[in-house]
Amino acid sequence: MNIPFPPFTPDKSKYDIGSSDNVVNALPVADGWGPMPGLTEISSALPSECRGAVYVRTAAGNYRVIAGTETRLYELNTTSFTWTDISGAGAPFAVPLQDSWTFTRYGDKLVAHNLANAIQVYDVEAGGTFAALAGSPPKAKYSWVAGDFLVIGYLEGTAGEKKIRWSGLNDIEHWTIGKNGADVQELPEGDEVMGGFGEQGGFTVIQRSGMQFFPFSPSSGFTFTRTVLNPKQGTIAPRSIVSVGPGSFFYLSEDGFFGGADRKPIGAERVDRWFLDQIDRTYLADVQGVADPFEKIVWWKYRTPNGSHNRIGYDWQLDRWCTTDLQVGEMVALATPGVTWDGLDAFYANIDAVNEPYDSRLFTGGRPTFATFTTGNKLAYFTGSNLEATIDTAEVELDDMVRSFVSGARVVTDATDFTLQDGVQDFHGQALTWSTANSAHSRTGLVPFRSDGRLHKFRLNIPEASVWSVASSVNVNAQQSGGQ
Repeated sequence: MNIPFPPFTPDKSKYDIGSSDNVVNALPVADGWGPMPGLTEISSALPSECRGAVYVRTAAGNYRVIAGTETRLYELNTTSFTWTDISGAGAPFAVPLQDSWTFTRYGDKLVAHNLANAIQVYDVEAGGTFAALAGSPPKAKYSWVAGDFLVIGYLEGTAGEKKIRWSGLNDIEHWTIGKNGADVQELPEGDEVMGGFGEQGGFTVIQRSGMQFFPFSPSSGFTFTRTVLNPKQGTIAPRSIVSVGPGSFFYLSEDGFFGGADRKPIGAERVDRWFLDQIDRTYLADVQGVADPFEKIVWWKYRTPNGSHNRIGYDWQLDRWCTTDLQVGEMVALATPGVTWDGLDAFYANIDAVNEPYDSRLFTGGRPTFATFTTGNKLAYFTGSNLEATIDTAEVELDDMVRSFVSGARVVTDATDFTLQDGVQDFHGQALTWSTANSAHSRTGLVPFRSDGRLHKFRLNIPEASVWSVASSVNVNAQQSGGQ
């Protein structure tokens, strides 16, 4: 009998052959599961915890990686891979505990801000340091670009949490309301602004209890007009909002994960209940989402009751979920700065110590990738050796009439270094009794067992740093054992 390694859907019945409640450190592939890369640290440590990061590309094709802490802003030196303080005269800053740096690029400028400090601006081409943005814009939590305007949301001051404001046309230093297209809008419904992003012909605002679209409408006498997209639902976690393309975005609401303004459920009866049981609900608003542009997966980092920071991922191409036990800090979508042969000295003692494939994205500058700051505040890319993977099947009746005796199994995988266990039950709901973890015979590929039970659940473990690409299913040698 062939038993698949199915999608990770812990909200479904554990007896559904098409569902698994335990898959760790494996990525969805079309016909099963594939390896999940670990971390490659590429920098020295920031002086303190990262509170936001971004990359920008210059006209010459060079990449700048910029990160912020509670008090300062830094740029990564891509030769020594140390951090240069580029805070400018506005430092030290004071990013509030429940806030982080927002970075938005507008032309050759990069703006950086939070609700407690004046908006800062950095010249992407010239480099140098940050400086306060001219024009006296208000402090704000969020920002995005809509056509030729810079839009900011959740402003300081009275009812500021419900306000958005935009700059003058083609001028982020112009904030005089009623001049050059600059204006402000207080949203009468939907509660506080939680974020937004530019769209073709306007921009979308996500609130706690609503969503609005602002189309560019100069013929109306206003720069932008307003259309309600969803009058009731929004997000509880502002940093959970992840836009992956025109009209396509994902976010966390009170009752689970959704996509788009029409709240297409992507986690219902798959992972929502499991996730809400896992997370420390005190920190629901702190969930952070980032898209891995290489793997087409949105990752959300969340805090558990024991204080660890776990992640759950959604592959928007395959409509599949995944998890990992790798602990990380601030996540960010970056481009690799590129490591030259001379630059290898910053990472490795000698050529023999290089444990990264030479065709790795780490050595090719400008490749989109997914990165994080480690618990030690070092920047790291997910380009390292494969993590140790654990993949379970469902709890399956091999024969729906009688017990089954399993004498062996073959795993449909190109991994060569793995172990397999068989967990058995005498009846539905009984605790599993696991066999020892057995390896495959070197000549036949058969994993030996002597397991008897009504239900069987198989667990595949592939060690860290193993080279493999797919694990699809288990072919089980079984026969009726006669018992009921």
